[in-house]
Amino acid sequence: MSVKKPDFKDILKLSKLERLIMDYFIKHISVGEIIAVLELREEVKRIKDPDLVPEFDDVIIEMEINKALARLVEKGFLEHVGGCYNLAEHLRKKIIEKLGGLNPGIAKDLNKLIE
Repeated sequence: MSVKKPDFKDILKLSKLERLIMDYFIKHISVGEIIAVLELREEVKRIKDPDLVPEFDDVIIEMEINKALARLVEKGFLEHVGGCYNLAEHLRKKIIEKLGGLNPGIAKDLNKLIE
């Protein structure tokens, strides 16, 4: 029995923190794990949304981000290989199909990817 791979529309069902992380990886595609956690921590602190994390202490934020990253890998949205997190291959292929290329570092409209 094969497990259904998540699609872009499945991102809408994720927690707020997981959606923030997916937006980050849809934009950047592939990021080293240390840089990803540090940049995501700063984004969480900038937004200051209490629905993202229970506390705004750096250690708590990083712990919540790491747990969310692990869940996203487990759910098939991300891959974790050799100290690097990547947007899952099937999602990378869909970005190329829809937008003509991955264009790392450029924000992408999730609604256009869902269509």
